[in-house]
Amino acid sequence: MKTLRQAALGKVYQIEDIDKNAPLKIRRRLFDLGFTSGQQIKAVRKSLLGKAYLIEIRSYTLSLRSTVAEAIILR
Repeated sequence: MKTLRQAALGKVYQIEDIDKNAPLKIRRRLFDLGFTSGQQIKAVRKSLLGKAYLIEIRSYTLSLRSTVAEAIILR
């Protein structure tokens, strides 16, 4: 089980699921943003301290905290 936080930069992955143990507020927000099963996602950059990730999903770029990136499970 690989999470977005463990993903290699520049590689395209598919979302398998959102972690069931993540708070409902975060899970719901991710689903609203288009983080659904089977969607392609790419980690573009990581901040210097590793606390934020820049990703591409559904043709837009988004920044996520590392705690939120840990809740996204990839294939």
